[in-house]
Amino acid sequence: MYSEIDTFKQSISQSWSGLISHLPTLIFSIIIFIAGLLIIKLINKYANKIIVSKANDPLIADFILSIISLVLTIILFVICLGILGFDDVTNKILAAAGLSTFIIGFALKDIGENFLAGILMAFQRPFRIGDLIQIDNVKGRVIQMNLRSTTIKTLDGIDAYIPNASILKNNLENFTIDELMRSDFIVSVAHDDKIDNAFELINSILKENEFVLNIPMHAVLVDKIENDIVNIAVFYWYRTDEVKAPGGKLKSDLQLLIYKKLKSNGFNLPTTIVSYERIEKN
Repeated sequence: MYSEIDTFKQSISQSWSGLISHLPTLIFSIIIFIAGLLIIKLINKYANKIIVSKANDPLIADFILSIISLVLTIILFVICLGILGFDDVTNKILAAAGLSTFIIGFALKDIGENFLAGILMAFQRPFRIGDLIQIDNVKGRVIQMNLRSTTIKTLDGIDAYIPNASILKNNLENFTIDELMRSDFIVSVAHDDKIDNAFELINSILKENEFVLNIPMHAVLVDKIENDIVNIAVFYWYRTDEVKAPGGKLKSDLQLLIYKKLKSNGFNLPTTIVSYERIEKN
């Protein structure tokens, strides 16, 4: 009993003596680690300014900064272990990195999948910030991108956070990648001898509007003739980067102007008007 107590006391004494003897090295290692973290933070801040100004792409910048931060942190950790005299431990850590990566990757499969999808999207750009896109049943403007998810502001103002892996797995539609978008609506007119004049009037309104593009050219076509009613389909293009011409307002303005012009020129307009689609507030 007493021999076990003496052994325990001797062990504690040796451990304390070892701690005291290595205390300067431990303090120095902690100082190096803290200083290293501050330096890494400054490097990331400086690198962020350079990369963002050069790449002009938040996803690529996020990817490069994550790699820089990870590599520098690993180097700092290895240096601190070396200062403490754990060279063998360092070698074992590096040797076990492959197995650890496999285990962590399996445990965090979804996170790793989204991260890898973000890396692929960083080099293969399916959309940019500000683009109007639709993924599955979610449609809206891209407002933020990182290596894990993409944030979309839907047309009714909801912020949707979509994992990057889901973006690659589902069908993606980009309506504004070339900063052009086509819209359309239906105008119904009673059939009479002046139907050609209605086409000329609608075409003149589209041509005079400053936000309707001439290239690609707008089009006014007959959609359907039924019960002496002519449904006229109006197609037009506009630039999505023109902030003064949001899609929903431009469509509303054109429909109202065409309605007033047709009424003032004596055209009979039916009370029921069929529309291709609801007005999208993009």
